[in-house]
Amino acid sequence: AEAAAPAAAIALPHLAVSPVLTSCSRGRAQMGGAPGLFGGLLDKRTAPYVIWTAVALACALFFWLSRPREQKSHSDASGIGSPAGNSRLGSRRPKVSLGLDGMLLALGGGSLSEAAVAPFLQLCTAAELFVIARASSDEREEELTSALQAVGAFDAGLRRHRVMFSSTPDGRASMVRQLQPALHLEADQGVASSLEGKISGVRVIGSTEWPTIDRAFKLSASPVAVDPGSCS
Repeated sequence: AEAAAPAAAIALPHLAVSPVLTSCSRGRAQMGGAPGLFGGLLDKRTAPYVIWTAVALACALFFWLSRPREQKSHSDASGIGSPAGNSRLGSRRPKVSLGLDGMLLALGGGSLSEAAVAPFLQLCTAAELFVIARASSDEREEELTSALQAVGAFDAGLRRHRVMFSSTPDGRASMVRQLQPALHLEADQGVASSLEGKISGVRVIGSTEWPTIDRAFKLSASPVAVDPGSCS
């Protein structure tokens, strides 16, 4: 009996500790099962919302980073007449159309006018220029394109796809109306009259307001003031 007492005394602490260990083990088992439970709820109930929300945020971030930056324009509403805007070739240049006949080309489709070449090349540099020439055959179109190449128009900034042709003045006027330029330069009074009120501005070369090509081709130039007494 005396020998059994120490054994019982030794066993008692063990028996006292065992419930504590068992409780800790159960707690760890419950805690270990919690992530699986919450993970199941997340997958079944909220996973689609989380995924689509993440996709929407990623798309919004992509479009925000890839959007083009707006460039501020210091020119006026028509894009013409502002020295700062006209001198910056890297910024947006005004759209200008020009009827070659009677200006760079002599009336009747003759040779190039040497006096008009220099201001014409300056205009090619200063504006997004569209030129329209009268031609009724492919051979004539090739001839005019070669003439523009010879004077250096394409090197100065004129684009080949902006060289257009029409067989009649009415066709040229129709092209200009479709282009809707900020300014059209024209030597034919009939074409100019048909464009009044249809586009932003027209300069008639040889008129009282625009008597010379040098003046008319300068985008920042002002028309010649007309003396009212001279018209009477």
